[in-house]
Amino acid sequence: MKSLEFLKPTLATTLAIVLAWLLSVRPAQAGYVVTLQQVGPDVVATGSGAINLTGLTFSQSTTVNPAIRPSDASIYTGPISSTVDYYGGPSGPTSFGSGLGKSASSGSGDMVGTSGVRYAGYLYRFLTVPAGYVSGTALSDSATYRGTTLAALGVTQGTYVWMWGTGANQNFTLQIPPFPPLPPPATNITNISTRAQVLTGDNILDGGFIITGTESKDILIRGIGPSLSSVSLSGVLADPTLELHGPNSSALLATNDNWQDTQAYDIQAFGLPPTNNLESAILVNLQPGAYTVILAGKDGGTGIGLVEVYDVDQGRDSMLANISTRGSVGTGDDVLIGGFILQPDGGASSTILARAIGPSLAAAQVAGPLEDPEIELYDSNGASIAFNDNWKDSQETQIEATGLAPQNDQESAILTTLAAGPYTAIVRGVNMTSGVALVEIYRLP
Repeated sequence: MKSLEFLKPTLATTLAIVLAWLLSVRPAQAGYVVTLQQVGPDVVATGSGAINLTGLTFSQSTTVNPAIRPSDASIYTGPISSTVDYYGGPSGPTSFGSGLGKSASSGSGDMVGTSGVRYAGYLYRFLTVPAGYVSGTALSDSATYRGTTLAALGVTQGTYVWMWGTGANQNFTLQIPPFPPLPPPATNITNISTRAQVLTGDNILDGGFIITGTESKDILIRGIGPSLSSVSLSGVLADPTLELHGPNSSALLATNDNWQDTQAYDIQAFGLPPTNNLESAILVNLQPGAYTVILAGKDGGTGIGLVEVYDVDQGRDSMLANISTRGSVGTGDDVLIGGFILQPDGGASSTILARAIGPSLAAAQVAGPLEDPEIELYDSNGASIAFNDNWKDSQETQIEATGLAPQNDQESAILTTLAAGPYTAIVRGVNMTSGVALVEIYRLP
């Protein structure tokens, strides 16, 4: 770089800097204005105006790229590999944040900017304009920083003005409006479970789940029975067994009777072993697709059982998308209960569709379907947050738009947006009727 000795501050220069800073709190007279703001997932800088070079001293010509460095109040806006002229003399803020610097992804228009250069202990300020720029000519430009935020760039909200005189167009202004509010946390289903009365034949607990995405995922499946007595349930399934089928219920992938028989060390390593040695568990790595879990009683045993599916590999792009479980619906404790846990992952809250299916199961040759199911959704405090008997009673248009409307008008559905947390959907028969039903939880895109 050329010698900067001529720019060493004198007392007069220092006073000029102070005066310019005081003047910067007043409205600037036209000049060049750059606005830096969040636009969706990107940060975009746009600038326009004219510049009066009177009072500035030409320094050198060089090539620059659009970039930002808040810590020394530098920003260049315009196309990549632009040839520019540097002019010394502006005075004003020495930073507009703590960010150490980032190059723009793209830019267009005229390259205009302001920068700070530290040399021999001093911070020298420069104005950048297109090479050969004619003083007073109109300029405009833009630059985009893709996939980032104002906060990530390390900028501070405010209006920053650099000046080199008091006349028209003898200023450069950077506007950083208040940051937009962060979106609510996104949610993924990380645990799904279903509790029901496990009988024999077709009336076992038959649960399906879907993994979406492109990568394989570690899944832990548990079959719980004896330990349910600790939550004051009577008639629990004494010795549950598990089968895993898939995709699409085809091949038998794994079975387990007592969880300590196989994989005991790996299951304990995840901190999710069943509390009773007679309960079942399967730890498996699964590709995206549809799978079926069957929970039954050993040697034809019956009772209340619980099947659980845990996502123990949440770092991948694949995720649990839904659970659909078929079971017997009775009265009292013998209802069909679907539970799910939503965990935050960084985007918008999840839209959930919960369905209770009964009459249409007859078309699948299921004997004794529940003729008139109802569904109720509860939060983590046990408070009811939504209820539906017949799905067309409310939200008919919205539910139809999902493409997942129940086939029978007597069936039930709830469409809602939920924040992170545990939730429970309970399926009962209207007027305490009983039969076989299906509870389904869908996480919609």
